Amino acid sequence: MSKAPSTKSSTYVALFRAMESTKPAEERLFHDPYAAAFLSNYHQTLISGCRIPFFRKLLAAYIQIRWPGTHTAAIARTKLIDDMILQAVREEDITQIIILSATFDTRAHRLNFGKPVSFVEVDHPDTQHFKQSRLWELIPSPAVHLDYVKLDMNKEQLADVISPYVINQRHRNKTLFLWENLSTHLEATQAEAMFSFIRSFPPGTQVIVSYPDKAVLENPGHYRGFSRINNTLRRAGENWDYGLDPRNITAFMHERNMIVRYDGGADKYRQQYFGAKSNNMKGYEYFRVVRSELK
Repeated sequence: MSKAPSTKSSTYVALFRAMESTKPAEERLFHDPYAAAFLSNYHQTLISGCRIPFFRKLLAAYIQIRWPGTHTAAIARTKLIDDMILQAVREEDITQIIILSATFDTRAHRLNFGKPVSFVEVDHPDTQHFKQSRLWELIPSPAVHLDYVKLDMNKEQLADVISPYVINQRHRNKTLFLWENLSTHLEATQAEAMFSFIRSFPPGTQVIVSYPDKAVLENPGHYRGFSRINNTLRRAGENWDYGLDPRNITAFMHERNMIVRYDGGADKYRQQYFGAKSNNMKGYEYFRVVRSELK
């Protein structure tokens, strides 16, 4: 659900997913065979080189120097959210996934749920057109039911465009909402509308959001590498100006009639998936994931 066509940050995340997918099956956390399709020819050349382990490690080391923590955090966060969604579908009867600001998310195509599930992806029309054109070259038709909902948040409201797709289904489908990278005040306004909209859904409706700790915006120099990352995003036209305080996240969700089931930064989810190796993975600890459930 972008305010503009696909962002630099979404392209980098696709790059990181594509890098992970070049690892042998026994080493990688997940396999995304579609991520490279969204990259430039230059980045696709880098991905081809990543099939050589030494080159992949060299590129990962360069990324760590340039943008500390972004690569390992994005990989662990992708796996964490994958596992949350799979668990919700397989064990908690979630039958509908609504992805807000979907950009280059490919979960509708690459996750194996083992049961029927439908997807709704909400994003800027230009981003969706580019994404669909690249995917249709690789996938004749999606393996699950997938609706694309266009939204330019400068002109439209989330509830207005998404209601026709879910309003009559909310009591038939148990729904999970996903919003990765909630990081601007404009998006926060839409998020408040989303939480108000979700109040009309049945108990057990779930929301997964990734967000920056607001402390990194208030004191950027205190966090390793953030100033460099922030400058890169600003030059690309992205301006992080919104975050949440993890110390108050339980109260924040309680005010929206939700209970927190998980909240953690990159240090937590890297440790979960990389184990002892995560001790040497520094940077981006301020980027967090919260999973909550409607009471």
